[in-house]
Amino acid sequence: LTGRSLAGHLTAVLDNRSGDYNSFNSSSPIAGNMLPGREVRLLGTSDALTDQPIWRGFLLRIVPQPITGGDNTALLEAIGPLGQVNVDQIALAMKTSRRTDLLIGDLLDDAGWPAAARSLDVGRTTITRYWADRQYPLNAMQQVEAAEAGFLWETKDGKIGFKERRARLSGAALTSQATFSDAAGAARAYSEIQQMDPLDSIFNVFEAEIQLYTIGALATLWTLAEAGAASPLITRNGGTLTVWARFPNPTSAVGAWAVDAWTTPVATTDYTANSASDGSGANLTADIGITVSKFAQSMKIVLTNNNLTTDAFVTLLQARGTPVNASNPVMVQASDATSQTAYGERVWPARSRFIPDTVEGKDWADFHLSIYKDPIAMLSLSFFANRSQAMLDEMLLRDIGDRVTVVAQNKADLDINRDFFIEAIGHQIRNDRLHWVTYLLSDAEQFSDFWVLGTSLLGTTTRLGY
Repeated sequence: LTGRSLAGHLTAVLDNRSGDYNSFNSSSPIAGNMLPGREVRLLGTSDALTDQPIWRGFLLRIVPQPITGGDNTALLEAIGPLGQVNVDQIALAMKTSRRTDLLIGDLLDDAGWPAAARSLDVGRTTITRYWADRQYPLNAMQQVEAAEAGFLWETKDGKIGFKERRARLSGAALTSQATFSDAAGAARAYSEIQQMDPLDSIFNVFEAEIQLYTIGALATLWTLAEAGAASPLITRNGGTLTVWARFPNPTSAVGAWAVDAWTTPVATTDYTANSASDGSGANLTADIGITVSKFAQSMKIVLTNNNLTTDAFVTLLQARGTPVNASNPVMVQASDATSQTAYGERVWPARSRFIPDTVEGKDWADFHLSIYKDPIAMLSLSFFANRSQAMLDEMLLRDIGDRVTVVAQNKADLDINRDFFIEAIGHQIRNDRLHWVTYLLSDAEQFSDFWVLGTSLLGTTTRLGY
């Protein structure tokens, strides 16, 4: 709940005795290819598994590190898919009655992220109205993730993934994929384990603010302020002028938030052009070509002067559309008095303004309260991947979201023998080839007592999902 996925990072020290990684070595076999955004893969192989992805991302930089009197190296840095997709801001046009996974797909499309590099569950929440304006894609997707109560992350083979909120209540998520134990002779023995403080993840008051909207009548939403002697000039024979109409703006009514639909500007009604800035002279409106790109809070307008011999002044330019106005918001809340008595009041507000209505807002709050009002076991577990064939295979097979069993009742003496979900994975491969793996784990028990049709026995569990 308290953590959101971060972009993965790879830092590698490369053997550069050949000089192949020198930026200005034109004879290098990879000259011209050490460019930001190039794909980087870290693969692993065991006797049973060949060229398995451990991590996949995109190059940030390669910096040579010369060592006088020693072996030269180069430092390679790469970033994961969530970092690569987040390079530029996007603007997504207004979407209505759109399922969460489809919205994430829309955002990825707008960011230019390929369809083959995503893995999206079918969402369970339909968002009534959604838009993104000049936002970085990751932040925009996390708004959708929070409304779904789902999980956005990057897979080890380089995809952007999205899990709907019940993903850990079905399929492979119900079955442990491996057991890590401190018992003598265990096939998968870990070398280090730490229990993390559960108090930071206890919350006993959940709040969701529901924001609804109304659609206003067609109106002029923006007008070019420059007029008369200040009228913009478009040069003859193909000259262009690009402007952005933005809404809301300082002259907009209180409560105006966005635009449901922009009207494509109409000649003489929404724009005029003349050979003189004061509106006199020849009327050149018919010579002006116009193209527009429409977004939720802006419209890009490109004007082209097709007159071959005369410069044109834009003497009128306005943008019409139907405004989206915010209604009075409503806050819904769920709380647990027993937890508050034990741990004090701990409030968690929803990190999304796109929860569709009060009914779902209440379900959202109740769902999270039932999980997080009590302490949750969280562990950090580490092992040497090349300690044995079994450990090496596990390292290659496991990914974020997998369910595993941890036994810590012997040497560790934590009185733990239960299932966990892998929430984060770290690798450290040393120059002596020792491969140290660390998993951050969250308690699978927090999901185990939801009633699941076809899985749970009626009457033996006490919590309902939504």
